[in-house]
Formats: sequence, structure tokens, C-alpha cells
Amino acid sequence: MKCFFLDIDGTLLPFGKPAPRSAVIALKAAQALGCRIFIATGRSKAELPDLSFMEFDGFVCSAGATVEVEGECIADLSVPDEDYRWLSSYLSSHGLHTLIQTADATYMSKEAYELFYSYFMKYIGRVVELNALVVGDVPAGTKVKKLLFLSPEDGWGVGRVKADIEPRFTLVPNTVGLPHELMAEIVMPGVDKATGMDLVLEHYGVPLSDSVAIGDGANDIQMVSHAGVGIAMGNSSDDLKAVADFITTDIERDGIRNAVFHVLGGSCGGNEKEG
Repeated sequence: MKCFFLDIDGTLLPFGKPAPRSAVIALKAAQALGCRIFIATGRSKAELPDLSFMEFDGFVCSAGATVEVEGECIADLSVPDEDYRWLSSYLSSHGLHTLIQTADATYMSKEAYELFYSYFMKYIGRVVELNALVVGDVPAGTKVKKLLFLSPEDGWGVGRVKADIEPRFTLVPNTVGLPHELMAEIVMPGVDKATGMDLVLEHYGVPLSDSVAIGDGANDIQMVSHAGVGIAMGNSSDDLKAVADFITTDIERDGIRNAVFHVLGGSCGGNEKEG
């Protein structure tokens, strides 16, 4: 039995489009052979798009902070209150706009909302839709899963934030196509998609060697490099391709199908990483 862990945006779903038919057929075939299929995403459970095209066996959400297996929550972590207050104060003091992810919604100010959408239109030409976005303050007492922040183009910048907050927090470059100096995720140290994957494997008693991780961006590096078989999409960032065991084709050129066939036999496309 193999356990597959798939990122969503740019891996399972092309931005703004449904999952390719070949991907759905391949994943259902893998399940029919006894494999289990999990989503591993930076999105919270509330932010997930429509995934009703198939039954997934579980979810690693909020970059590993929330882990659910067959409807049972086996991990529910949040940023310690003191650390959250320190980080919020630091970001606001440098004019950085935050998106605050909780289990039920992601909160942002009106200014952050306007900057978020203007960046998407300027640099990508479209908006990546997320469910459960709320313009307003986080309700008192609500636990925070992670934060994202936006920097003005002439502002503090991601590099300076990284130097200031690590190792108290871990900074991960954004994976939605914006310039890396303008947007990034901030997560708890020692919590990522790989740690969430390990909890799932432990739950089932499955060895790491039987895990397969498929992704396309910087926030997939930990799980792709950690998995028994790490696979980068053909449309992946170069830093992810560098740690992958196998590079499949692009998301809209049967990338998931070819990745599944590579693992289970009958590879039909994709290229082994050189070396």
C-alpha cells in the first residue's frame, strides 16, 4: 500500500481550472489498488476548493498544523498566543499587511484585501480564489494556524522579515506566482507538510518508504525531500525539482497520471532527476 500526498494549487488543480480528467482517473485507479490518497496543502480546511470529484482519505492542512484522517482530526496545532502577539506587532510596525489563517476563516484588513487582489491582477492577470476570506479583525480568543503577509513594493521585503523572525518562526516563499519579495507564509517552526505526512503514516503503521509526495512549489520542499518517493510537477519551481526523485510532466500535460504510473508501474512520461 502506498500513501500519496498531493499539493492542490499547481499540482492537483491548475489555477482557476478543475482537476484534469487524467489525474482523477489515475488517482481513483490507485485507490482501487489499495493506495490511500491525501491532500497536503497550505490552505486551511475552510479554504479548500471543491474536491468532490473523488473521496480523499484525509487532509494535511495549514501546512501541517491540522491533520485529518478519514474524518478524524489527529492533529490540531496553533501558534502560541505570545508568539502571535509578538509577530503581529513586528509585522504591523514595518507596514506589512497580514492574512491571518484560522481553522474557520482567513482574516485581513481592507488595505490587505485591496493589495492582495491588486498584486494578483498586476503580476498574474487573474485572482486565485480562496474560500473563507473575511475582511475584518480576528475574533478574540481565536487560535491562529499561520500567517501570510504582503509587503508594499517599496517596503520592508521578505528577505528582511526572514532574517528578523527566524528561528522563532519559519518563513516560506509564496507559491502562487507573485514575486517572492512581496508575499510569504509564516509558520510555526518544526511544523510543515512533512510532519503532517509523518502523523498520517504513523496512524496507519505505514513506513516512510511507502509514502509518495507530489508538489510544485517551495512549501512542498520538506515533504517531497522527506517522502519515500518525492515527485515534482513539470511546472514546479527549480528549487523543488532539485530535491525530487522524479520530475513528471506539467499539470495540464497529464502530470499526475504520469507520476502515479511512475510509482505503481507503467510510467508514461516524466523524467528522472539527473544524478
